[in-house]
Parts: sequence; C-alpha cells; structure tokens
Amino acid sequence: MSQLTDERVIAISVFLVFLAGSLFLSMLTSPDLQDGADDFYAWHSSLPGTGNQIAPPSAMRQGLALTADFLSAAGVLYLCGVVATASYDGVLLVAATALSPLLLKVWLAERLPAGPGWSLGDILARYLTPGPARLAAGVATLVVSLPLLVAQLIPIGQITAALMGLPEDQGEMAGIALVGVLILSCAAIGGVRGSTLLQIVKTAVLVLIGPLLAMAVLASFDWDYGAVLARAAQGSGTGEGYLAHGHLFGTGLTGRLDTLSLAVTLLLGTAFLPHLLMRLSTSRTAETARRAGSWAVSTICVLCAAAVVVGYGIQALVGAEGLRGAGPHGGDNLLLVAAALNGGDPGSPDNPGTLLTFVCCTAFLAVLASASVLLLSGSAAIVHDMGRRRNSPSGQSVTHRPRQARLAMTAVGAVCISLAVLGRHAGAQFWLTVAYTEAATVVLPALAYSLLWRDFTVRGLRWCVYGGTLVALTLLALSPAVSGGPHALWPDADWNLVPLHSPGLITVPAAFLLGWAGTRLPTPLLQRRSAAEPQAGPQQAAEHEDLLAGSGSGRARGSASGPGSGAGTRRD
Repeated sequence: MSQLTDERVIAISVFLVFLAGSLFLSMLTSPDLQDGADDFYAWHSSLPGTGNQIAPPSAMRQGLALTADFLSAAGVLYLCGVVATASYDGVLLVAATALSPLLLKVWLAERLPAGPGWSLGDILARYLTPGPARLAAGVATLVVSLPLLVAQLIPIGQITAALMGLPEDQGEMAGIALVGVLILSCAAIGGVRGSTLLQIVKTAVLVLIGPLLAMAVLASFDWDYGAVLARAAQGSGTGEGYLAHGHLFGTGLTGRLDTLSLAVTLLLGTAFLPHLLMRLSTSRTAETARRAGSWAVSTICVLCAAAVVVGYGIQALVGAEGLRGAGPHGGDNLLLVAAALNGGDPGSPDNPGTLLTFVCCTAFLAVLASASVLLLSGSAAIVHDMGRRRNSPSGQSVTHRPRQARLAMTAVGAVCISLAVLGRHAGAQFWLTVAYTEAATVVLPALAYSLLWRDFTVRGLRWCVYGGTLVALTLLALSPAVSGGPHALWPDADWNLVPLHSPGLITVPAAFLLGWAGTRLPTPLLQRRSAAEPQAGPQQAAEHEDLLAGSGSGRARGSASGPGSGAGTRRD
C-alpha cells in the first residue's frame, strides 16, 4: 500500500470517527430521551425538579449560539475566499459581517418581545392577527432558510469529495448527497437541543482554529503581515493593483454600486435571519439579550479579523493559478491553504494530511451545526406557522410531536439536497446572495413595521412579505448572477436586464414601500365584508367595531402584560 493511500485511509478513518461522534452527540440530546420533552421545537431543557418549567439560557450560552447563527459555514468559506480573490472589496464584506451583530445588539436586543416561541411567526403574532401573520412569517422563513441551507451543502460536498478522492463532478454530487443525509439524520435525531449544543461547540472550534490558521499563515512569513500582502499581490498577477478596490464587480459606477449593495445586504440580511431572531427572542430579559449580543460581537470580530489574514494567506500561498481551479470565492479554498501549510502541493488538495483532515472535520461540524438549525427553522415554519394551529393565540402552549416535525424536516432536506446537486455549478455565493437578499428584503421591513409602527396591518404585512419576495426573486432572476456570467447559474444563457448581482439597494426600499402602501391605501371592501358577516361571533364583531370606530389599523397594544395575554395584538 502506497504512502498516499495510507494517508487517505487515515484521513477518511478520522473523518468517519468524527461523523460517528456527531451522531452520538445528537442521540444524547434527542427529545425522545428527555423526560417530559414532548415538544420537538423546545429550545431549552427543563429545570431539574420543576416539571416542564423552561430553564432560561445564560447570556454566554446565548452569545455563543448567536455567534454560530451569524457565521454559517458557507459564509466563513465565502469570506475567506472573497478576501483572497477580491482583496479590498472582500475586506469590505468582512467589515459588513462584523457590524451585523452590533446592529442586532443596539437595535433589536431591547425591542424584540421576550417570551416562549418556536418561530418567527410567534414574534409577529404578538402584534398582528396570529393566523395570517404566522402564514406570512412561514413563507418568509422558507424563502430565506432554503437557499441558505443549499449554500451550506455545496462547499461541504466539494470538501468531502476532495478528502475521499472522489471524481470531480460525480464526487461532488455524491458528497452533497451523503453529507446532506447525514446532516438531516443528526438534525432529526437531536432536535433543537442538539442543534443548539452543536452551535455552541461550533463556535468554540471556530474560535480555536480561526486564529490558529491565521497564526500559521503569519508564521510562514516570519510574522510579517506586510510580507503576506506583498506575496498576495505578487501571486494575484495584478501587482500593486491587487490591493485596490474593484476586483469583485469592477471599478465603474455600476460595479461600485453592486459592491455597496452586496455589503448593505450582508449587513442587514445577516442581522435579520429568522432563526437568529427566534433565538434572541428566547432571552430571559433585555439585559440578557444585550449581554448575549456583546458576546456575539466580540467573538465575531475576532473571527472576521482571522478571516482577513487567512484570506490574504490563501492568495499568498496558493496564487491565482491555484485559486482559479477552486471556483469563485469559496469552495475548497481553505483546503488549498491547509495543503500548503501542511507541506503539500497548494495547487491540489488531494493529498490529505493532518491539518487538511482537521480543517475538513471543522468544516463538517460548522455545516452540521448551521444546517441543523436551518432544517429546524424550515420545519417549524411548515408545522407551526403554516399548519392547522397557526390561528392559536400568541403565547398559547402548543405541543409539536417529533413525528410531524421530522416529516416536515425530511421534506425540507430533500428539496435542499436536490437544489444543491442541481445548482452546484453556481457556487455557494449565489445561494448566499439569494438568502441574504430575501432576509433584508422581507424580514427586515416586516419586523421593523411590526415593532415600530402602531398602524401596521396584516394587509401591509402581506404586501411586504409576498410582494417583497416577488420583487427580490424577479430582480435576482434578471441579474448577472443567474445568466450571462461565467459563474452564473446558467452561464450559457444571457437574459440579464438588471446590472446588479445583489439588488438589495432596490428590493429593501421597495419592500418598505409595499408595506406602507398595503397599510395606508384605503380598503373600501372592509366595511362590506363586515356587513356581509352578520353571524360573526362576539370577538369578530368587536374587531370590526374597533375598525369602524376609527382605531386606525385596529391595533390594541397592551401594556406590560405577557405575550400570552393577547395584549399587543393588531386586528385586521
């Protein structure tokens, strides 16, 4: 047996042991083994000796889990890769990502209503009529979570194929399918408790390996960061121009607007991911939420600084020729720098070594944690927000049995695995752009209006969510990210009419405008509907009375009562 074969067998064996450990950890946290854990979506364990009383999470635990929610595996790979290939433009995107948790801490920590909940729909149902609010929130969650989950599967499929030495195209397809099934199994076994534990472990591992990789890069250049930049500029083939802006979308006005649009989309979209908002809303108090935000801000700043160093190190150690075969902005770029630091050929990550195996295991853990939360978020959107109980009052106790939740999760996972296999050539950055654009376009206006505008109505929410989704998907379909470019979803076709790869600068204001128009435009049919329903019950009659008496949108914001009291509910 050759030395290469021995190294590959050892690497695959370590990887398989790591997979077995992840499955075992998911089994330990399974709701099937917890006393009284009838609800698959329960975020936290019960306090010992208190029956089913929910144990409030500590600020540190919330902060570590929030950090993992912010930094998905695909996002980390993308940021490292985009710094390597786009230099200054990539650093701008890293800065936008680092500022995102600060936005969440300053603006959302005190405004998000605290209380029990399972989904984004539960947050909106505290201010709007529960049924239509949850339905719209379920749609918003799915249009954000599905492409973000696809973005996690594509790079880990490439990494798995490279580690196991599988053929390129067939290997990527097999890697995506294999990893997707394993992740789906772990998420279905562990439930929310398992995914939360994996998120915390993921943060701890990233905080360890991120600075270690950055230090390894600096050590390769005698701890001289200037030498790293000089070698990166030389390896890029563009010389001093490498450190200038414009490498991502060009130096013209359109290119600058495109880069700015992507940075703004990352800043806003990352802070308003549905699963992240749901985790923050489970904080015990506003003070706990702020402290959790502080943990997330400090941790993400450290990881983003490491991503910049590693990104330039990728360009310095691998060079433009090696990066050209790794795909645009991500993919297996970390494998290339790991191979270079491990003493192998930086142009080919096919020779596994200790560092390379460790990076593969870390990448799988990051994808496993991120994908588990996204699978649960999508499953909760289907079962809780779009199911038969979506009309339940906010705060009412609802039990979700594991069987129903797992069936919904299997459906979400099957769709995402299929999309990842079919859309793998576009790369993870396309699906990340779709996810963050949808989050900034749909979730941000819906939540901002719900929290800040007393007259916001269900009709405004529908226009905001459904209209904003349609606008975002239409502009993305007509953008160079879908057709007309070498790394587009359909590179051989050309129907792009919108010059922006990330149309967030257009879609976010459009969604805010739609939400305002849906609320403010007159609704003459409302009174006719009221007159046409003489058999309505006393609650519906009271709602229509409030509307006709000039209560604006019918908002009845309560005082300090809890979310289960019905206070703060708008009627439409």
